[in-house]
Amino acid sequence: MGKVYKLDDLPFTELIKGAKSRLIAGQRVLVSFIEMEPNMIFPLHRHENEQIMIVIEGSMLQTLGDEKIKVSKGDVLVIESNELHGGQVSEEGCKAIDIFVPPRQDYLKLIKG
Repeated sequence: MGKVYKLDDLPFTELIKGAKSRLIAGQRVLVSFIEMEPNMIFPLHRHENEQIMIVIEGSMLQTLGDEKIKVSKGDVLVIESNELHGGQVSEEGCKAIDIFVPPRQDYLKLIKG
């Protein structure tokens, strides 16, 4: 059976220095409400999970494969499985909603802590 959560009741989890997130998972999807500090660098990485990133505040220069793309409030970025990505957060910082299918196992471990 489903359940209702209050976003503010979900604890913040540090993903890397300068990036914290409220994480929630179902059986086949994980959602990350991420907040990234101004000017931080989110290292280049890849994972088997497909990812959709919805920017809700601020912006960042996102590296996606061989391209660099500025993403800002209202932009939606689709990241394919095992695609290299990361980025430089702007001086205003960046908040986004990341959706991962299937759930990222490393993030599930953080939730279960």
